[in-house]
Amino acid sequence: MQEFDFTNTNMADDLSEMAEHLSQEEATAAIAAIKALRDGKENTEVEDFKNWFDSAFLPILKDFAATTTSKLTVEQDARGDITATFTCRCGFDITANQRRMHMVVSAADHISVNRWSGSNEVEFILIFGLPEDEE
Repeated sequence: MQEFDFTNTNMADDLSEMAEHLSQEEATAAIAAIKALRDGKENTEVEDFKNWFDSAFLPILKDFAATTTSKLTVEQDARGDITATFTCRCGFDITANQRRMHMVVSAADHISVNRWSGSNEVEFILIFGLPEDEE
């Protein structure tokens, strides 16, 4: 059995009361601990998003690259957003039979198709933003 108890999770009132009586040393330590916790959470969210992407979308993107005989480059920026770039000389068709690719494209936050001046290749770019917390 698994149990997840999310009752009594609002400790802000307790913290507010404690903060009134903190020494300078305690306040400094508390601020450092909060910053470390936030940084750790942010890093974990970025890593979790990349792991999820690699499990859920990357196999589909790799299959599409193989089908279209294109080059696939996947990068994650410092904010955690993931950019998948396909490059090919011929262009790209996503057919009705490629339902998984339709799903991936619909999940993208930004879609771009470019043929740069002087280039013989077409770029098909999908950007997936790191999901933000809803409050």
